[in-house]
Amino acid sequence: MVVMVNIGEADKLRIYTLAEDYAGYNSPFLAQHGVSFLIEVGFDGNKRRILFDTASYAEPILFNMEILGIDPKTVDMIILSHSHFDHTGGLLGIMKKINKEIPILAHPNIFKVSFAMEPEFMYAGIPPLRGGSKEEIEKLGGVWILSRDIIKLMPGVFTLGEITKEEKVEFERSTTISLYKLENGKIRSDDIEDEIGLAINTKKGLVVIGGCAHPGIISMVKKAVELSEITKVHAVIGGFHLIEADNERIQKTVEALKELGVKRVFVGHCTGLEAEALFAREFGKNFEKLHSGKVIEI
Repeated sequence: MVVMVNIGEADKLRIYTLAEDYAGYNSPFLAQHGVSFLIEVGFDGNKRRILFDTASYAEPILFNMEILGIDPKTVDMIILSHSHFDHTGGLLGIMKKINKEIPILAHPNIFKVSFAMEPEFMYAGIPPLRGGSKEEIEKLGGVWILSRDIIKLMPGVFTLGEITKEEKVEFERSTTISLYKLENGKIRSDDIEDEIGLAINTKKGLVVIGGCAHPGIISMVKKAVELSEITKVHAVIGGFHLIEADNERIQKTVEALKELGVKRVFVGHCTGLEAEALFAREFGKNFEKLHSGKVIEI
């Protein structure tokens, strides 16, 4: 594993929740299945905006951006955490609004054919009519940066790359969802190896962001710590896909985050009510539920 010696530090960090399964109480924002974050990073007098995931549909994201006063053209780069439709479905519509050349970072397997077979067949990958094809996105200005390795994006900000099975903690080596993929016409179990996360080093410590955290949120946080050699973790944000996990895995996840010294948790999407309740009990005021329109200041 490569250790990022020259990681640097972000001066400011603001995260806008553009899409989430929950809209909040008495809220003007639209909810949808999936997540999308607009991550605004300040460093050395500069400001960059990263769009992390595009949920299932572009229209609610664009609606919420308008309420928040965010012009899609101000997005500087896009990260797709993994191929699933609830993280990539809005890409085509949003790219039409961005309307410029822009890097899109993802795992090389982002275009794989992934599906469920229970309770019935369901395609789980990038939806072609909403997410677009590789070529359609390129015609709109998207420059695909497909890497299994970590990539430093700006001072203090880096992708986690692929989380290999060897890098995972023991209790996270199995996924909490049953999916399959095609490899040379053969059906194989899908371990969702294509999920990448994002880490940001701030004055308060590391902030780790995941889409669904299919590789395991503990494994993702540990990799961020090992890559940066920064042991202080201020916040973990995103969906943790514990909605189908058993009680033991949920308990171990909460305990491991506390052992890692994580100060704050912001969860939603696929985390599940049972896990959210335990996070709320164990982290108290340092637990916050994500919802569309929520703005996180670090």
